[in-house]
Amino acid sequence: MRNIFLAILLLPCWSFAAETINCYFDKFHQVNHEVPEMTGYAAIDQSLEIVVGKTLEETLKLDGKKRAANSANWVILEPKGWETYSTTYAGDFGELLTIEHKLGENSKGLNGWYKASLISSKIITTHTSLGKCLIK
Repeated sequence: MRNIFLAILLLPCWSFAAETINCYFDKFHQVNHEVPEMTGYAAIDQSLEIVVGKTLEETLKLDGKKRAANSANWVILEPKGWETYSTTYAGDFGELLTIEHKLGENSKGLNGWYKASLISSKIITTHTSLGKCLIK
């Protein structure tokens, strides 16, 4: 009985809309917290495709220079039904994909092109890839 209760309690964290997210990132920013001179921007050409909460195998097989993320599974972090200005997906490799949209657009279902950021961090650096995602 306790396991059923826990499953019901955590269900919103596991739910993922039946959507395809196709992202392209063209700008990279690194913040180095110990050596500020190592902080800066660089041009990149990376992509990521997620279908129903899973990174496509084709994306995972890409060389690291082309692959934007290492996460294979993604979950939406915002509680279902909340109207927000952005939607954030957490990957199982620690990455955070944030999609910017109009307030409440997420409750109707995202559809179209959106600004996006993909963030990963280590102890002394924080990496942010900037670009856009097509959500269908």
